[in-house]
Amino acid sequence: MTSAYFLEVHWNRLSTVSEEAFVATYESFLRELVAEGDLTADLQPDTRYVYAPFFTRCQRRYLAIKEKETYEKMMAVVDGATVSATENITKGFGRDAYERVSDLTDLIDMRTCHNVVMVGCGAFPATLFWLHDHYHEARYTGLDIDARCVDMANTLAEVMGLNDIDFKLANGSDYEYDGVDFVFVANQVVAKKAVLEQVSRSDSVGQVVVREPTRKGELLAEAVRYNLPREFVVMNEGAENSVFLSYDLFLRRV
Repeated sequence: MTSAYFLEVHWNRLSTVSEEAFVATYESFLRELVAEGDLTADLQPDTRYVYAPFFTRCQRRYLAIKEKETYEKMMAVVDGATVSATENITKGFGRDAYERVSDLTDLIDMRTCHNVVMVGCGAFPATLFWLHDHYHEARYTGLDIDARCVDMANTLAEVMGLNDIDFKLANGSDYEYDGVDFVFVANQVVAKKAVLEQVSRSDSVGQVVVREPTRKGELLAEAVRYNLPREFVVMNEGAENSVFLSYDLFLRRV
């Protein structure tokens, strides 16, 4: 099966699927995408240009649905006491999202991080919860351009009793990073290069991690590894995650 044919088949399925069947249909696409051989081998640039925007929109729609579901499950079990996300995220999407950044232990030195900003936190800020669970001493801020996501993340953090995580409606390419030690840029952020250019203007930021799509994942999210601002170079990378088709990319200032 050629890449173009594979994508055309799933384009047609996802374009006509009902709202109720979208998640199951999209998850079927993701499973087949992972199971297929190297679909990028014969994928021409013009073909990628045609299909990638559509599947990126589907990925964002899917993530929004799954984050909302996980948010609702968490809201149903927490009682206002300070709790670890580990204790409440037991399986499924939420657990996968939480554990996908566990390799940050090997990529960053949190001993030097006191003020952490995540760009593109989403409605269910699993990465910030993981960081908070493992490194209590830092202060955390989550940014998102979607007011609904910010409201849900704030509400969830409040009922969990997490008073040292703030969420703000802000674009990472405009945010002032003065005083920030560590910046994490989520996979679905656009445009990543513009965010990194803004980060580079602050001398205080010593460590930067960008969540980068794998080769197959480039159909679902923007890649920046080979289009970095001149101020950054790649120092290290984490393990590829087959569920989210992404990995952590550790950057260093030149």
